Amino acid sequence: MSSLIFAVSLVSGYQLSASGPLVMQTRASHQLMAGYRLNNYELPGPLCALNNQALIKLSKADDRTAGGLFVASEESSKPREGVVVAAGPGRTHPETGKLMANCVQEGDYVLLADFTGEKVEYCGESHMFINADEILGVFDGGVPKAEAFKPMRDRALVEVAEIATETASGIALAVGDEEQPTLGQVVKIGDGRLTSMGDLQPLPISIGDHVLYGKFSGTDTTLEGKKYKIVFASDCLGKW
Repeated sequence: MSSLIFAVSLVSGYQLSASGPLVMQTRASHQLMAGYRLNNYELPGPLCALNNQALIKLSKADDRTAGGLFVASEESSKPREGVVVAAGPGRTHPETGKLMANCVQEGDYVLLADFTGEKVEYCGESHMFINADEILGVFDGGVPKAEAFKPMRDRALVEVAEIATETASGIALAVGDEEQPTLGQVVKIGDGRLTSMGDLQPLPISIGDHVLYGKFSGTDTTLEGKKYKIVFASDCLGKW
């Protein structure tokens, strides 16, 4: 029970410092003394996640820093970060019966793709239930930097190449705001794709590879002023 109380108090009082790491704040535990509440309903105990679900305490906009994680593009598709409060054991493969273990655990600081989950108010704070397979990756040590980012499973973090503004012969190109480069260098990769037997299948790309990916693939994000794309390895069309 003591570890559970620590975990809940941990996610109720974190923020990003100017250098990026997750910093714990000392805060009164009045929330715990008041008990557990879900959407204004009193619970007899802590909320548990089932199957492959993860309950995530969403960070607030003012918790982000200019040097850390910056979300870009339209509101509906902005990545967002948060701390895992509870995680289910995983999902059972319908054909083999093998357990596909949940890829996150309590305390992980994660990056989400969008708002496809179920938003709830838990213990007076904004949370979200989301299928763990939809989580983009985990920041080791709670540090929102590319070097600390671990993509989930068969995803890769690609540093986007600068868009060309002229040809090799020096002729200027007219570039529209909507045009984005679809190639870059792989800087981080996940552990691999899960097979039906629960084994990890190595990815066909490696750190350092340059890749071409589909125009509408992946999720845009910016870390420490650099633009990145988080894509599935299967969305990469070629490498060199």
